[in-house]
Amino acid sequence: MPEQPRREDLERPTLIELSEARAALPREIAPMRPRLAAEPFNSPDWLFELKWDGIRALLYADRGTVRLTDRHGGDLLTLVPELRDVRIPDGTLLDGEIIVCDGRGRPSYELLAARVGPKAARRGRGPYFVAFDLLYQEHRSLLGRPLADRRQRLAKGPFEGRRVLVPEHLEADGEPFFDVVAEYGLEGIVAKRREGRYVPGTRSSDWLKCFVTPRADVVMGALTIDGDRGAREILCGTVAEDGSLVYAGDAYVPPYLGTWLERSTRDFGSDASPFAGPLSLRAGLRWLQPRLVAIVEHAGEPGALAEARFRALRFDGRLDDCRADAPVPVPSGPPSGRSERPRLVVLHSLPL
Repeated sequence: MPEQPRREDLERPTLIELSEARAALPREIAPMRPRLAAEPFNSPDWLFELKWDGIRALLYADRGTVRLTDRHGGDLLTLVPELRDVRIPDGTLLDGEIIVCDGRGRPSYELLAARVGPKAARRGRGPYFVAFDLLYQEHRSLLGRPLADRRQRLAKGPFEGRRVLVPEHLEADGEPFFDVVAEYGLEGIVAKRREGRYVPGTRSSDWLKCFVTPRADVVMGALTIDGDRGAREILCGTVAEDGSLVYAGDAYVPPYLGTWLERSTRDFGSDASPFAGPLSLRAGLRWLQPRLVAIVEHAGEPGALAEARFRALRFDGRLDDCRADAPVPVPSGPPSGRSERPRLVVLHSLPL
């Protein structure tokens, strides 16, 4: 006669590590996003990575199917069909960015954006998917694990082919890393708290971005049009807490983009100002519906543009992205003294 289980065994609970439980990948997930740092800093509690001048994306591999979506869940494989054939292990979800690089291996949003539109100019090197975080592995969620553990798992791969890149990161030395990034003409760096968990959909101070040249996403509220060169200036807005559009300043449009921008925005014309407060009229003014997001570089404080210059349309942008962000200060200590390491991280990360 088989031995009967003891009563104490029946009453003993079975412990399950929920973070290790297998599950189907989520259909979509909103990526975690950084806030703005007041300035670069050094700290052993943080890891530092390159900031990639591309489109934020999520790469899924589930039951033999690969999906690539933007931060709002839209399909990106139509934009970069070269990534249809990437091979990553089943049950994997990667957070990263799509980039196209210039001849020196530097990511360029302009080269990537040139793929959109009737001409579909496919210039530059790439596209590549830069994987900087591992959210699911073997259908198991890693969202609750520390960043340092997720990065360690990510570095082990394996990711076949040349289209998926896993960049290196730097520990502790944010200031010298930022200096090298500026020297190479790159966008900036991102600092991430090494013990931080991944919280989807949040704009978190556990991730902080530092730009070499300050830039912002702004709502295009109007253009000034010159008959000879097209758009001359953009009237830029930021979204206030109550949802209204606040005028933030003008951004200069380079002459070589003036005609293209004027034509590209004709379908978004409006009879009235989208801004909450009154603005003085000026020659060649064309109001726009507040639906287009632009990337501008500037020399001012967040929310107050100075010497701003139009770079590109943010075709995956949303109005909610265009909010002024108060910079987050972080105490900085001395660098570790490993002066060669920041440069090596840059060189090993770029697809040279």
